[in-house]
Amino acid sequence: MNRQILDRYLLREVLASWAAVTFILLSIMIATRFASVLGVAAKGELPRELLLNVALLSSLRYLVILIPVSLLLGIMLSLGRLYSDNEIAAMTAGGSGLGRLYRPFLGLAVALTALTAALSFSIGPWAGRQADFLVKDAKRLIQFTPFEAGQFKTVSGGRAVFYTDSISADGSQLGRVFAQIEESTGASVVVSDHGTQVIDPATGERVITLDQGYRYFGTPGTSNYDQVQFRSLSLRVSPPPFSYVNNQRKLTPTSNLWGSADRQDQAELHFRIAAPVSVLILALLAVPLSHLKPRQGRYSKIVFGILVYLVYANLLGVGQAWIGKGQIPAGVGLWWAHALVLAAALWMIRRRQQGVA
Repeated sequence: MNRQILDRYLLREVLASWAAVTFILLSIMIATRFASVLGVAAKGELPRELLLNVALLSSLRYLVILIPVSLLLGIMLSLGRLYSDNEIAAMTAGGSGLGRLYRPFLGLAVALTALTAALSFSIGPWAGRQADFLVKDAKRLIQFTPFEAGQFKTVSGGRAVFYTDSISADGSQLGRVFAQIEESTGASVVVSDHGTQVIDPATGERVITLDQGYRYFGTPGTSNYDQVQFRSLSLRVSPPPFSYVNNQRKLTPTSNLWGSADRQDQAELHFRIAAPVSVLILALLAVPLSHLKPRQGRYSKIVFGILVYLVYANLLGVGQAWIGKGQIPAGVGLWWAHALVLAAALWMIRRRQQGVA
């Protein structure tokens, strides 16, 4: 049997299964994220044009979680089909044992380990910060308004005061307006019968157009004022400057976690390291876990594989919590959880090599 042809065939099978599983799981997670963001947009706290950007950025973080489990399920699905169609039996008869199956799978696992490491250490936290920035900045721009019915609002660091007696539900139509504006040449007071405001979604700047009013310009404390009547007057009001602050440890750059004495930082660092390590371990575990007895269904081991992954993921989650609480030294980290699953994988591999079902 030509080994290169066999390797390409196995790699094509597992790639197709892995891509399908990843696409399905990622679609579900993006849809869930999109629904939660859509709820925020429905409340008027996020522009609708940002929904897709936030969902796509979130997908980069989801891949860190999805790649290990999708590789496990991809290998199990592809081998399950080969077992049920007796192709594994034919390969074995041709001199290809269990060890031979690992060659294409481990090659794919190494490539996905590198991708997961990049996502876990750099791309994922960066994408999370970008999504968090977009949401917070959008909320700031939407929530900032110089008008609230029946209230005097101070903006621009006290350089301007606005008042309106009424405002429409969408915030675009204003009733009677009073404004006091401090300028470099003096102070002015504007009074208008009604007006409108339009928000620039990119900058948050508001263009306020006042109709049928008067503008009084002069120096406070004196009687020297100029009065100007206008039909339409446009004013621009810019939102306060935005300084983004990241208050989520899971979005912290990995460079800030290295060498940190904070236990929670150490726990987060070990959890990021665990993601690429788990890809290799689950790839080792998937091959013996996929073994089917004659007349077993091709999907009969999938539920067991999912349960194994859930146990592994929970061990990592518990270990992360223990590191954060100081119950496990940072030097030990999550390696004990990896060692347990790796030992189980090696034990299963040995049993399969010995021909034990």
